[in-house]
Amino acid sequence: MTERRVIVIAGVPGVGKSTVAGTIAERLGYPVIGVSELALKEGALLGRDVERETDIVDLPRLKEIIAEVVSATEGPIIVEGHFAYDVVPSNLVSHALVLRRAPWVLKEELRERGYSDEKIRENVEAELLDVPLVEAIEALGPDWVCEADTTGRTPEETVEEALGILEGSMPCRRKLVDWLGSPETRGLLEGR
Repeated sequence: MTERRVIVIAGVPGVGKSTVAGTIAERLGYPVIGVSELALKEGALLGRDVERETDIVDLPRLKEIIAEVVSATEGPIIVEGHFAYDVVPSNLVSHALVLRRAPWVLKEELRERGYSDEKIRENVEAELLDVPLVEAIEALGPDWVCEADTTGRTPEETVEEALGILEGSMPCRRKLVDWLGSPETRGLLEGR
């Protein structure tokens, strides 16, 4: 039987994936793989979507590469990226943490990063509609996917929650947020 030892950390850009994954990796001594960086390094790209300002990743090839890396690595490993749940074989996942951030806060974060208006809209809509959470559950199954809201929290607070989930001292939560039911969403949708 294959050992479940991969921790997936996913979410849209700007929620804190890299920071949280890096801190957990440092604290626990686990290696961390960034899926976007790995795809670029290994040439697992099919091209560039100029309109969406993103690389087109060869997901089946990247999944093979991830499986090879995991089999060559002893102990737990962290795989981080907005589509990490699509490239880690589900039978290897011990935990999947989808980081969330209020869309109106996310919008400002992405603006500060210099994202185009279209790229901001795409990612804010994905967060608003729970796309990363739904896709992670579809890819990995509901038993392995947890949510953590990073809104208004320091990275250290999110790391502590994540470590609690990994250790079993904190509950794995889903359906944690309802951005559509928030009054700030109305302003966001009205363009304020």
